[in-house]
Amino acid sequence: MKYLLISFFSLVALSQLQAQQYITDSEIATTAAVVDDEMKILYFTASWCGPCRMMKPTIEAMATDPKSVAKIYKLDIDENITDEVLNIPGVPTFLFLKNGTLVDQHTGALAPAAFNALVAKNAKLPASKNLLVYAPVPSKYKVIAGSHPKLTKKNLDQLWHREKLLSQTASSIAQNLTDKQDLLSGMALINRAIEIEKSGQNLYVKSSLLRKMGQIKEADAVAKEAKNLMISGK
Repeated sequence: MKYLLISFFSLVALSQLQAQQYITDSEIATTAAVVDDEMKILYFTASWCGPCRMMKPTIEAMATDPKSVAKIYKLDIDENITDEVLNIPGVPTFLFLKNGTLVDQHTGALAPAAFNALVAKNAKLPASKNLLVYAPVPSKYKVIAGSHPKLTKKNLDQLWHREKLLSQTASSIAQNLTDKQDLLSGMALINRAIEIEKSGQNLYVKSSLLRKMGQIKEADAVAKEAKNLMISGK
């Protein structure tokens, strides 16, 4: 009987510990974003993050509390790309999810009482209409390194899922650089940004790059498309 009790409580403890396990990008759909009317917390962290280490006792206490109102799943930003897709500003970041929708978000370490209060508040909220779109947009383009020392493949790979950073970098290239390889690099970046979000702003950046590359006719056509999008509110 004693053995059975120990086994039972071991299984309970294991289940509770698994509630704050590390997951990968491909596991979000079956863990943090699953539809079951329960609160889930997607916790973006990293091994080098000091504030994350400070919060470790709080996270573990919640995960092993049988009365906890939420399950927490850790995602290591150094091993995954979901933080890039969602433009997570830093670590620690907590996404409060219900039925795959984003209910709330917080970045930064919290004292135990403040964290527990935030969890309790969000657990009472219904699912929102803001569905969490965490899967990366597939691409038909590839990173092209430039001649500029900062336009390395390694650096540009880090931008590949961040539309705003892609657009800003491409715009900077269009304004400041003239080397053909740099302009080709910028074109790859802005084409990728347009894949993620086809906006008037992104099309204007592409038009500027095309013009600088001497492709005037193509630049005028893209600028016209950009203008029409801007007029339509996009």
